[in-house]
Formats: sequence, structure tokens, C-alpha cells
Amino acid sequence: MRWHNIIRTFLIIVSFSVAGIVSAQSVRQERRLITDGNKLYIERKYKEAASRYLEALKVNGASPVAKYNLGMAQIRQVTNPKDTSARSSELINSGMKYLSEVAQMAKDKPGLASKANYNLGNLEFNRENYAEAINFYKQSLRIDPNDDNARKNLRIAQLKQQNQDQNKDNQDQNQDQNKDQDNQDQNQDQDKKQDQDQNKDQDKQDQNQKQQEQNINNQTASQILQAIDNKESQTRARVNRANKGEKSAAAGRRIKRW
Repeated sequence: MRWHNIIRTFLIIVSFSVAGIVSAQSVRQERRLITDGNKLYIERKYKEAASRYLEALKVNGASPVAKYNLGMAQIRQVTNPKDTSARSSELINSGMKYLSEVAQMAKDKPGLASKANYNLGNLEFNRENYAEAINFYKQSLRIDPNDDNARKNLRIAQLKQQNQDQNKDNQDQNQDQNKDQDNQDQNQDQDKKQDQDQNKDQDKQDQNQKQQEQNINNQTASQILQAIDNKESQTRARVNRANKGEKSAAAGRRIKRW
């Protein structure tokens, strides 16, 4: 958003109330410089206009008109309110300084102070600093309650602030949800790892059990085979003994017959 879409510029054509300590010549010189600056300002030659207002302040350093117009001329040299370059920042800060000084003159220069607060509000609005803009618009209306432009911009800034706060709340809520999701993902990863570890342990136990069962089966088979061998050995021994007994009996019978 460019400045001219929101800032209402006030060029002050001076009507002097001359204090006794200011010479008539100084008054005329100040008036001429401000008038020349105003002509250049209207022609959008803001840099040249600013130089005239600076010269007017050299003549009368307390001139609220020169301060106000100088501040506006400096701000107008920045075409993009979001330009953060060193030169643009210097011009904006200097312009706001002069406007701020005039904004405090509500007692002596209420009309000028109201306009300064209004334009300071516009500056903050352009930079999306809606809370600060609201404060300046309110101050402008305190000085001049009939300023419809300040009232309208105040309402717009309040709506913008509400939207900004709502967006911030939504962002915070999304961040919290993302944190919760991250925690859930971490817990799921931990559960998954735990399940994997448990499965590994179970697999290891199953392998150990199978190995034990295999060992038992091998041992049992060996015992069975050994038992069979023992039984066969015993059987053969009995057969051998029986055979020997029969042979001895037969030999006896033969001897007795002779």
C-alpha cells in the first residue's frame, strides 16, 4: 500500500502571530521559505520542499508549521512504506520525529497537533502496526472529535487489529497442535521401537526354545538308541547263555549214555 492511499497530507499556509522577540524580517523570511516549500510539495518535489522547510527552521527553530511540513516532505520521499533500506528508515524516523513534536502541541496548536497524530496513525497503519495506529487516531479524535477521517481510519485499524490477533491465535493454536502431533509421532515411534524390541526378544526366545527342544530331542533320541542298544545287548547275552546251557546239557547226555 502506498502512502498516498492512506495518508492525508496537510500543507499549512502560514498565518503568523508574531512574537515580540522575532523580527519582522525573520517572519517574512520564514513565511517565504515555507511558501516556496509548499509550492514544491504540491509539485511532488518532496526533496526540494524539505530543504526549504529546513531553511525555515534555521530561521525559526520552534516553527510548528515548518516542523510539520518538513516531517511530511521527508515521509513522502519514501514511496514504499515497507522499505527498510537505511535511507528510507532515516527519512521515516526523521519525519516521525518532527510530526511527534507537533503532535504534543495540542494546547497551543490543536488543529496542527490533531493532523500530526492522524498522519502518525497512518504511518503505523501502513507498516501494519495497528495497535500504535489506533492510539494515534484516538489522540487525534481527542483533540478534534469532528475529524471523520480519523474516526473511519480508527475503525479500520481496529478491525485489522482484530484480524491480526485472530491470525496470531490461530498460528499459536496450530503450533500447539503441531507440537502435540510431534509428541504423538514420537510416542508412536517409541511404541513402534518397543514393539520391534519385544518382537526381537520374542524371536530370540523362540530360537532359544527351539534350540532347547532340538537339544532335548537329540538327547532323547540318543537315550532311546542307547536303551535299544542296551536291550539288544542284554537279549544277545541271554541268548548266548541259553545256547551255552543247551550245549552243556547235550554234552552231558552224551557222556551219560556212554
